[in-house]
Amino acid sequence: VSAYVAAMVVSRTTSDAVEAIRTDLERTFADMPMVAPRKPQIFRILQQYAVDSPDIGYTQGMNYVAATMVLKFPDREDLARRRFSEAMLQFHGFWSDNFPLLNFGVQLFERLAEMYLQPLWGHLVHSGVEPLSYLPNGWLSLFGKWLPLPAVMESMDLVLECGIRGVLAVTFSVFQIQQHRLMSAKGMEHLLELINQDMRTSPIDGELLVKCARAWLPRVDEALQASCPE
Repeated sequence: VSAYVAAMVVSRTTSDAVEAIRTDLERTFADMPMVAPRKPQIFRILQQYAVDSPDIGYTQGMNYVAATMVLKFPDREDLARRRFSEAMLQFHGFWSDNFPLLNFGVQLFERLAEMYLQPLWGHLVHSGVEPLSYLPNGWLSLFGKWLPLPAVMESMDLVLECGIRGVLAVTFSVFQIQQHRLMSAKGMEHLLELINQDMRTSPIDGELLVKCARAWLPRVDEALQASCPE
C-alpha cells in the first residue's frame, strides 16, 4: 500500500467524520468560487453518508465526489445525494478496508499501460513513479484531484455508467491527452507534481476526454476478460 493510501484520513466515528469533512471542505475545489456557497449542501451529504454507512465512514476523496454531484444538480440536493450514494455503492471497494477495488484496478492499469502506452509507461517506471503514488489520488476523488472541475463533471456520467471500466478508460484518456507533457517531465518529483497537482489547473476539453475514454473501453474490457477466465 502506498504512503498516500496509508496516510489517508479514514474516519469511522461520526465526530471524527464531522471534523475531517470540515477540514477537507476548506480545500475542495478551493480555486472555484462557485463551490463556496454550496459547501453546506456538500457537508450534509457527506455527514449523512458517514452516519448511514459506519463501516466506511468518511475518507478523503469523497469530498470531491460529493462536491461534483452538488454542482451537477445545484437545485436538487435530493438528487445530488442519491447520485453520491450510487457512486459510493459502485466504488465501495475504493474506500473499504484493504481497498480491494483499488488494488484490482491498479493491476489492470499496469497491464494496459504496458501494452498500449509503452513509451509513457516506460518513462514513468524508469523515473521511479509507481502507480500507487498517483492512481489513488485520482481514483478516490473520482478525478476531482486530477482534472479541472468542468472535466470532472463531464466525465462523471461515464464513470457511474461503467464503474471500474469507466475509471480505467478515463484514466487512460487523461494520460493519452497529457502524454507529451508527461514525457517531457524529468524525474519522479516533477512527474508526481504534474499528475497530482498541475493537471487539475490545466484546461482540458471534457467532451474530448469522454470521447477518448469511450474509445478505450474495448481495450479495458479485453483486459478485464483476460483477468477473469471462465
